[in-house]
Amino acid sequence: MAVEIKTHRDRYNGLTIDSAEQNLQDEEAFIEHLKACINEWRAGDEIRGLWVKINKQHSSIIPHLVALGFEFHHAQPGYVMMCQWLAKNEPNGLPEYANQYIGVGGFVVNDKKQLLVIQEKYTIKSHWKLPGGHANCGEDLPETAQREVFEETGIKTEFVSLLCFRHQHQYRFGCSDIYFICLMKPVGGELKPCQQEIAKCMWMDVEEYMNHPDITDANRYIAQCYQNISSNGNVSITPERVINFNNTRTNNIYSVGLINTKS
Repeated sequence: MAVEIKTHRDRYNGLTIDSAEQNLQDEEAFIEHLKACINEWRAGDEIRGLWVKINKQHSSIIPHLVALGFEFHHAQPGYVMMCQWLAKNEPNGLPEYANQYIGVGGFVVNDKKQLLVIQEKYTIKSHWKLPGGHANCGEDLPETAQREVFEETGIKTEFVSLLCFRHQHQYRFGCSDIYFICLMKPVGGELKPCQQEIAKCMWMDVEEYMNHPDITDANRYIAQCYQNISSNGNVSITPERVINFNNTRTNNIYSVGLINTKS
C-alpha cells in the first residue's frame, strides 16, 4: 500500500507536515516516501520550505529527519518542530522562533508616595525590587502587572500608564528580554508575600527607595522616571483597542498622552 503524506500549504509556498496526521505504522516506508517527495519538491522550484511537527509519541522519526537534512527549529511540551529550506535561488527565508521574553513590573505608588517593593526568596544577592514577572500567552501588559503584583504581594491594583521599558540581551537561554514597567495604583488587599517566591514585601518612601544602597542602577533609574513624570508634564502612555489588519480582533496600541498623577 502506497504511503500518503498529508501536508498543509501556507501563503509563502511552504508545506507543513504534522506527524499526528500521518500513517506511521511503517516508519521506514514513510521516511522513504518523504525522501522521494523532498527530491521532487526541490526539483520543482515551487515549494520553498518544509516544516515537520513531530509529536512526542512519534519522536523515533527524529533521527531519520536529521538524516534527510532537517534542522531543529523549536520545541514545546508535546512536540518538536523541524524545518528545511528547499529554494535554491534565494536565501533561507524561514523565520526564527520567538527570541524575546516579555516581562512586566508593577510600579505601585500609594497616596503617601510610598512604593511597593519586594525581596525575592531565591536570589544571588538580596535587593529591593519591583514585583513582576513574565507575561502569559495572550495576556496584555496591564493584566500581567495586576496579576504579578497580587500574586507576589497580595495587593490589588489598577493600571495607570506605562512608565518605561528596558531591552536587555543575553537573557535566559540566549534570548533577549523586554521588561515593561507599569505605573499602578493600589485599590485593595493586604501585604501578604508569596510564600514560594518572595522573602519580604513592604511600602517604602519613593525617595528612600531611590537612595537605598540595596537597589540596582536600573531600578533607581526607573524610580527617577517616575519622579520626572510626577513633577514635569505628567506624560502618560496608555492603550486603546484598535481593530487588527484582517478585522478579526482588537489589539492594544499604546500612545503618548497626558495624565494627572497628583491627587
